[in-house]
Amino acid sequence: MPFRTFLAVQAEVRPEFYRTEEAFRERVFALLRPLEGTPSPRLAAFPELFGLPLLLHLEGDFHPRELLRSPLAPWRRARRAYGVFREVMAEAARAFGTYLLAGTLLSPPYEEELARGRFARTPFFQNLALFFNPQGRLLAQVPKMELTPPESWLRRGIFGPHLVATQAGKVGILICLDGFFERHLARLDALGAEVLLQPSANPAAWDRPWPWDRRRKEGEVWLASAQERLKGREHLRLLLNPMLNGRILGLAFEGQSGIYGPGEALLLAQTPVGDEALLLTLP
Repeated sequence: MPFRTFLAVQAEVRPEFYRTEEAFRERVFALLRPLEGTPSPRLAAFPELFGLPLLLHLEGDFHPRELLRSPLAPWRRARRAYGVFREVMAEAARAFGTYLLAGTLLSPPYEEELARGRFARTPFFQNLALFFNPQGRLLAQVPKMELTPPESWLRRGIFGPHLVATQAGKVGILICLDGFFERHLARLDALGAEVLLQPSANPAAWDRPWPWDRRRKEGEVWLASAQERLKGREHLRLLLNPMLNGRILGLAFEGQSGIYGPGEALLLAQTPVGDEALLLTLP
C-alpha cells in the first residue's frame, strides 16, 4: 500500500531541548504528535542538523577547553550523541508507526556487529541522516555528498543508501545542497524513487538578497526551485523539504518548510522561523 500520510517537521533549535535524553525525547514526540490518528502508511521527516545540538549540549555544554583536557572529547561526545539520537528516533518511529527520516547530525558513521557491538569504522565525521521503518529498524544511514564551505572539514559521502525501497514505495533522500544537483535528482528518478526527502538547514536570512542575483530574495529563489524540481520526472511525484531554524555555533538559520508536487507548492509553512507541522493526507 502506498504512503497515505506525510509530515514535514519545521523545527526551531534551542539548547534546552538537547541537554538530556529525556528532554530530547519529549521534544521529538511533541513534534510528531500531529501524526496521531492519521492513516498509514506514514512518512515523516525532520530537518538537516536537527540532531547536531546533542553533540554540543548533551550532558553539559561543549567548551573548547575540553580539548585541552582530552583531545578525544569530540569523538566521545559524538558517540554519546549518536546513541541518544538513534535510540530516541527509533523509539519515536515505533510509537507513531511511521517511516521516519530523523534529520541529520554530525558524527562518524557507526555500524553494528555481533561481536564488536556498535563501532565507528572511520574517525571522520559526516553529515548523516538516519532513516527508520515503523518497527524502529534503521534502514539507511545517509551521508551528505555536496558540502558547503563551513562543512569542508567533513568527509564527503558517496551515493548508495540515498534510495530506500520500502513496503509503501521507493524513497529518495538528498540532504539540503545535494537536492540542488541535477545529477543526483536524475539518478534517484531513474532508479524509481517516488518521494524525495530533502532535509535542509539554511544559515541565512530568508529575506536577504540572493548572492547570485541581488534583485531576488533568498526565500523566493528557494521556493521557486523547489516547485520546479519534480517537473518532467519519470517517477518523482512528491518532495518533502523540512527546514531548521534558530542559532547553532553562532550561525542563524531560517527556512520556510514545504511539501511540493510537480510545479506546485502543496503546503508551505507560514513563516521561516518557529515550529510548524506540515501534514498531508491522501485518500
